[in-house]
Amino acid sequence: MPDTPLPQHPIDAQINEVAGRWLLSLERPVGHSCNEIWQAITDKDVVRRWAPFAPDRDLTETGVVALRQVDDPELPATPGRVVTAAMQRMLSLDWGKDRIDIELAPTADESVVHLSHTFDDRTMAPSFAAGWHLCLQALDSVLNGEDTPIVVGDAAHAAGWDELYDRYAALFEQE
Repeated sequence: MPDTPLPQHPIDAQINEVAGRWLLSLERPVGHSCNEIWQAITDKDVVRRWAPFAPDRDLTETGVVALRQVDDPELPATPGRVVTAAMQRMLSLDWGKDRIDIELAPTADESVVHLSHTFDDRTMAPSFAAGWHLCLQALDSVLNGEDTPIVVGDAAHAAGWDELYDRYAALFEQE
């Protein structure tokens, strides 16, 4: 990744219990239009450049999708399903037992990406937050046309995952 300083946190990072599961919410401003972001979050060849998974198809239509880990494509694919694909507004994706929702909102000069991850084990919240933080940073870099390496596994640790994990763990202890 480019040598850009890590933001302390995206605009907002929260963890809440909802119906016996945990909902992690992150928001981040991105200096691009919702249309540009939509292309980046749904085109299978672009998704694999910023997300922890590589889909076997574009994510523009609802239905089954296989999601492979970008750092180890030899592992079996995780079953997924595109639940909602509302162009330039909302992408909802089941990733195994977890749900990922990405909402896009235009502002006067950029867009806001709101990412929510619903999962079962609250102790995973700082890990997921640190990972998605790096993924959202990578998404922004990809949209800026930068050559962006994947940010999972060892590459995530090199990009500051451990520091982010500690920051999010401290943040979530306060909630």
